[in-house]
Amino acid sequence: MFQPRSAQNGRRTIKRLLLIEDDDTFGILLAAYFKTASYLTERVGSAEAGLKRLDRESWDAVIIDLNLPDEDGIVLTRMVRARSSIPIVVVTGRHGAEDRLLALEIGADDFITKPFEPRELVLRLNNILRRGERQDKNPAIRLGCAGGELDLAGRTLLNGAGDRIDLSAVEFAMLAVLARSPDRVLTRAQMIDAVTSGDAPETERAIDIRISRLRRKLAEAGLDAALLKTVRGYGYKLETTPRLQAGSTGRSSRRDA
Repeated sequence: MFQPRSAQNGRRTIKRLLLIEDDDTFGILLAAYFKTASYLTERVGSAEAGLKRLDRESWDAVIIDLNLPDEDGIVLTRMVRARSSIPIVVVTGRHGAEDRLLALEIGADDFITKPFEPRELVLRLNNILRRGERQDKNPAIRLGCAGGELDLAGRTLLNGAGDRIDLSAVEFAMLAVLARSPDRVLTRAQMIDAVTSGDAPETERAIDIRISRLRRKLAEAGLDAALLKTVRGYGYKLETTPRLQAGSTGRSSRRDA
């Protein structure tokens, strides 16, 4: 799970932009133009390389081409959005309305078709970043999680006493995507999008096993592991408070546990 730099740093002049584009000539020209607009642009040529850079480093925004050699850009956009709120602009030579609508539906902030005027792309991205800054002046870097707190900046889970709980990178990513959507059921496919790296894709069975391990870690740390619910036939959700059965004395409902 990664955070855009706008959620980590204060004022700065140079903005970091990751360009996921396999066309060398187009990538070089675009990077040069963005440099004149105070962007530090780095380019990778595949979805796998893009996910690795996004996971390991902090960026202000990402530009994704739809025609990548190893993965369709729509799929990559969906995976990036599952992991982060980072601004995403899709650029492509495809001119069909279906791609535009799908990209925007799954979370892209803007969509622009080639050929285009580079200055227009810079202006669009500037507008997206300004809107994000206005809406997120004091971004929350901690989320409630089963009676503890998930520290997004520190990439760690804290129990009620403030003690750190050791989590793997994938376990942290799973909790983060659930904590960002409290009380909302996420499918196993959405969980896979949120945690799969370019090295080895997760499977639904692997997600189930990791959830079981997470529950055990939460319980061992004194957190309310029962809030991490399994919704049979669909996926998982992280509840904010236990649901009570009618007439119960405090036992949480087990209808979807």
